[in-house]
This record gives sequence, structure tokens and C-alpha cells, in this order.
Amino acid sequence: MMPGLFFALVSALFALVVPIVIREVVDAVPRMVAIHRLFGGTATQEALFGDFRLALILAALVVIGLSLTSGVFIFAMRQTVVVASRHIEYDLRNRLYSHLQTLSGDFYARFPTGDVMTRATSDIEKVRRYVGPALMYIARAVAAIVTALAVMLAISSTLTLWALLPMPILAVSVFFVSKMVHSRTDRQQKSYSSLTSRVQEALSGIRVVKAYAQEDAWAARIRTASGEYLTRALALARVDAAFRPVLLVLIGASTLLVVGVGGRLVIAGDLTVGNIAEFIIYVTILTWPVASFGYVVSMVQQASASASRLFEILDWQPDVTDPATPLAVDAIEGRITFDAVDFRYTEDGPLVLDGVTVDVPAGTTLGIVGRTGSGKSTLVELIPRLTDPTSGRVLVDGHDVRSLPLATLRGAIGYVPQEVFLFSDSIENNVAFGAMDATPEAIRSASEEADLQDQVEGFPEGFQTRVGERGITLSGGQKQRTAIARALLRRAPILLFDDALSAVDTRTEATILANLRRHFGKRTVVVVSHRISAVQDADQIIVLEDGRVAEKGSHEELAAGGGLYASLYRKQQLEAELEAD
Repeated sequence: MMPGLFFALVSALFALVVPIVIREVVDAVPRMVAIHRLFGGTATQEALFGDFRLALILAALVVIGLSLTSGVFIFAMRQTVVVASRHIEYDLRNRLYSHLQTLSGDFYARFPTGDVMTRATSDIEKVRRYVGPALMYIARAVAAIVTALAVMLAISSTLTLWALLPMPILAVSVFFVSKMVHSRTDRQQKSYSSLTSRVQEALSGIRVVKAYAQEDAWAARIRTASGEYLTRALALARVDAAFRPVLLVLIGASTLLVVGVGGRLVIAGDLTVGNIAEFIIYVTILTWPVASFGYVVSMVQQASASASRLFEILDWQPDVTDPATPLAVDAIEGRITFDAVDFRYTEDGPLVLDGVTVDVPAGTTLGIVGRTGSGKSTLVELIPRLTDPTSGRVLVDGHDVRSLPLATLRGAIGYVPQEVFLFSDSIENNVAFGAMDATPEAIRSASEEADLQDQVEGFPEGFQTRVGERGITLSGGQKQRTAIARALLRRAPILLFDDALSAVDTRTEATILANLRRHFGKRTVVVVSHRISAVQDADQIIVLEDGRVAEKGSHEELAAGGGLYASLYRKQQLEAELEAD
């Protein structure tokens, strides 16, 4: 960045020598004409004409050379400063993305995806324009103004003061405009975030929008959000549009003052005509630096508003972080213990989990059932530390999960969440997401265990079939089986299945469960399901009700106990018999 500022100074110096050359030429021309006439009708006159013409050509070449040299340094300045700003943009974007990866669910619940995307694109671009073009214009303007004023004061302090007379008006204008630009930019970016969020939400839920014939309603919402953004953008544009003519009027006033006051000084014999021409060129040279202040002020204020939005995210502290002194663990066997675990989503919110205490020995299977909202998914999310308990402890192999490195803990877990997410990529890459170095044979083996193999082979492109955004081209059951294959491929000591079979039929469920039983005794398996058939072979089963462990035991014990589990079991048996009939 510093070389760019040096190049700005040098280019300004070369540009400011041009008026001096022109002054000398303008003052020399009348003398040349007088001398030329003095030798009228003689051979000397013709020789002098050739000398005068050569002098003017040399002066023109000097002006061209100085301008080209100044242009070369301007090019070097732009290459240095703008390239540096692109690197800063690159680093800032990577830093923001890395930070977003560390943030917990509460952040994403508070900030819509469209808002985050706006900050990661538009706001970063505005900051880049400040650290690049804005600084470049400032450096160029300061160098030009300082050097030009120094020369102008050396020529005539009186004429310089008259030329600068409109500048206080400019300073006041810049002060008021900067405040207006900052506030209007902040409102514009917020409305742009809202618009982006609306569009992203509409496209993500396009199937639901179409199913309920709500295209017109959503189009109206988008138009409303777009109209609000248009209003904010025009409000900012009006400030920019009004400021530029004011600058040009002030510059024009300076030129008129130079001609008027300078003419009187020439008549008085204090200055030459060349000085006036030189001053006019200096005022012209100052036109862009002074005019650029309006552009720079706009960019600086926009960058200020965008930077505050960026740092709102960068300063956000994640709830789940690596421990300050992580515990060194060579390998995880898979024992899981919930020790009096309580959980609330907010400090004053209701208890989602209330005193849950369960011990799952390594290599055993835990089934979790319960009504909707009983805390089943939340309990499972505590194991890989997607969130932390409000009180109590979650232990893996006797170690509090908060003392283990996140990479070590999560690397030992294969997880199928309740809401399956697939990337817009091939089925093969989606299955291999948790083990990118897996061989094609391993991918197909895991897919076969998830009862996915046969269906994938029926696709025209097999495992290279692209699934579309969020797996939109696959059915719900196919998406769940892809996620199950992804978890199985990791061969992790802990497997978590959060209602992972809800979208498959009973035949497919039986096939997948039969394949999963091969892992029973080898890995610690936690299965959350509303179907009793999915958990009845587990070593132990817990029934959650209102966040508490209402029942605990084996399938046989709970089925004979007459509690909630037995009620669910009888109901599902009856449903199965009715379907069979």
C-alpha cells in the first residue's frame, strides 16, 4: 500500500510541472513575436522563425513527456493500491467465512441467510472500495492539492487566497453530506438484506409456494421489499447527484475569481499572462481532486456503515468453542453419559431438558422415544456439542465434551440430523462428505447398508447424478438414505440417528435396521424415532416426556410397563394390523 502512495505523490509532481512549462511558453510567445517582427524582411527573421517553431515543438514534447510519465506513475499507483485492496477483500472474506463456521445456532436463528449473504458480498465490496479506490483518490488528491498550493502561493499569495475563497463552503457541504450518506447507506444496506432474504426464502421454499398457489402473494412481497430498497437507493443517489453540481459550481467560481483578480494583477504589473494561464491550469488540476472528495466521502461513509455491519458479525462470540486447554485424547471408544443435564434455549425460557441422567456404555445402543417437543433432538445435539447444556454434563468416555477438541469429538461421530441437508452435488460426493478420501467401493458399501445402492444404480448417471439444491431432485426417503450412508461411511465409534427413518416405508425401514444391527456391539448407536420398530432392538430405551426421563428399560420391560411406551407400542401395532388388512 505504501508504494502506491509514493507513486501518487510522484505522479502529482510530474503533472504539476506541466503548468510551469506552459507559463514559460505563454510568456515567451509575445517576446518571440516581437523579436520576429524586429527582423522583418531579413534572412535572420526566417532563421528565428525556425528556432521559435523548434522551441514550441520541444515545449510540446516536454508537456507530452511529463504527462506520459505522470500517467505511468498513476498506472503503477492503481496497480499497487487496487491489487492490495483485492488481497484485503480476499482476506476479509475468508476471515468472515471462517468466523461464520464457528458460530452456533442462535446466531443463524437471529440473522437470516440473505442478510448474512449481503454482508459477505455487498458490504465487503464497499469496504474494499474504501481501502482501494478511496485511499488512492485521497492520496492523489492530497498530493496534488499540497504541491499545487505550494506553487500557487509562491507565485501569488493574494491570487491563491481568492482562488480558495469558495473552499469553506465546500468544507461545510462535505460535513453535512457525509452524515447524510452514512445514515442513508445504512438504511439502504438493511433494506437490501431484507430483499435478499425474501428472495432466498422464496426460492428455497418454491415447492411450498407453488403447492399453495402463492406465487402472486410472494411476488407482491418481493415487489414491496424491492420497492423499499429502490426508495433507499434513490435517497442515497439524490444526495450524490446534488453534491456533484455544487462541487463543479464552486470550482467554476474559483476559475472566475482567478481570471478576474488575476487580470487586475496583470494590469498592475504584479503577474504575467503566463501566470494567469498557469493558475487556471492549477485550478483545473485541482478540480478532480476536490471533486473526488465528494466521491470519496460517499465511499468512506458507505464503507463505514458496511464495516459496522461486518464487525457486528465478526464480534459475535460463538457459544460453543474449543476449550482453552483441550484434553489430549488418542481415540474415542464411545461411552456416552448424560449427568443431570438441563437445557434452556434462553436464560428465562422454559426447560427443554430437565435433569436427564443416562449412561450408554461403549458399543451399546440407546433408543429415545417421546412425543413431539419432548426434547429428543436437543438431547442428541448435546453429544457433538452443536449446543451446550445449561447445567449438568455430557461425558464421552468419562470426559466432559467441553474439555475435548471439537475436531476430535465430532470426528468420532456419524450424525444424521432430523432435517437432512444435501449439497448441490453428485450423490457420490454427498455420501462422501464426511470422509472425502473414501474409495468408490467404500461409498457403494455404505450406500448398500442404507438401502440406497439399487435406486442409485437405476439413475442414468448412477452415483454421478447431481441432486440439485438441497437434494430437490430426490424423494424424502432417498435423501434420508443418502444421509444415513454418509454417516455409516465415516465408520465412527458413535452413530447418531435423529428420526432418520421417518420418510421411508416400513419395508425399507426393516432393511435398513437389519443392516444397522451389524453395527450393534461394535459402535455406540443412539436412535431417536417415533416408531417403536426402530428402537425395539436397542440395549436400553428411554422415554422423554416434557424434557424428563419418564421411563427407562428394555423393549420388553417398557412394553409390559403400561406407560407411554406401551401405549405407543399398542397403537403402532394396531396401525400395522390395519395396514396389513
